[in-house]
Amino acid sequence: MKLLLSLLFCFFISTFIFAQTNTNLAAIDAANSLLESLNDSQRAKAVFAFDTSERFRFFYTPVPRQGLTLRDMDNAQKIKAINFLKASVSQQGSEKAIAIMQLESVLKVIEKLPADSDRRHPEKYYFSFFGKPDKLKPWAWRIEGHHLSLNFTSIDGKIASATPMFFGTNPARVPVGTIEEGKEILNQEAQLGLNFLASLSENQQKLAITSENAPYDMFSENKIKAKLDKIEGIRFGALNNEQQLKLIEIISFYVRNFYEGFGNEFMKKIEAAGFNNLYFNWKGSKTWGNGHYYSISNPVLLIEYDNTQNNANHVHSIVRDISNDFGFDFLKQHYNTNH
Repeated sequence: MKLLLSLLFCFFISTFIFAQTNTNLAAIDAANSLLESLNDSQRAKAVFAFDTSERFRFFYTPVPRQGLTLRDMDNAQKIKAINFLKASVSQQGSEKAIAIMQLESVLKVIEKLPADSDRRHPEKYYFSFFGKPDKLKPWAWRIEGHHLSLNFTSIDGKIASATPMFFGTNPARVPVGTIEEGKEILNQEAQLGLNFLASLSENQQKLAITSENAPYDMFSENKIKAKLDKIEGIRFGALNNEQQLKLIEIISFYVRNFYEGFGNEFMKKIEAAGFNNLYFNWKGSKTWGNGHYYSISNPVLLIEYDNTQNNANHVHSIVRDISNDFGFDFLKQHYNTNH
């Protein structure tokens, strides 16, 4: 059974990764292209020391932020910034991130904000660099704004960490009568969870569903160290083969947002932590349109999905590496080895 699951796990990652290695070269080239195009004033906004506490400040609501926004760039720089985004995540991840940015224009119409209001602005997304892009030395970057937070750490020729990775949408499903009606950027995150829940028997659902009420937001929120206060839900070993594959498929889908080589390593890390240590937890309604939440966790992985706000039409989702968010573990190993 263990060998079969391992082979099937490899099958899932091979659908989007084939002989991909984890390298930071594409990110370095794209970062330098953008940084070299900035003037002194722009650079002062965009560049921070690597060891600043600002590197660990992430959030996903429209709060004041540090960094250089897209709207502070000229058209050529904006193209370089988007290319840098594309070099940081997979094609699936970049398409999702750009769609989330563009959704701000829809939300502005829904909220009936004045034309001169910048509360919802598709270019109010911040690019921040921590340290100097380097093949071997530590450096990091963040791409963030409303409902988007992408955090990366690079060292020793590779992307060492790409978490926390947050994607959210409001509205989750664009209402009828609104521009782009029916658009649902995080549709698969919702449907994969709902379909998996529906595949469980009544007795299995009693284990998986631990509350009739969904939380208002994700439990990990924007905490620097992610953890769940208690492990709840149904364990991987309590699932039949088909259900186990469905759960792996959900994990695989989330990991597909990462830059391919890094995603390959992260999937292997999740597997090494043990399939039988995986738990799936559901809270709230079993149907779309009412508040619902799910999490998938093991000793290294935490995935959270929450849809409760705005009459359950407002999604938050995140992937955390419990052992290595912001590259904590990888940096510790590096410094221990080199010093």
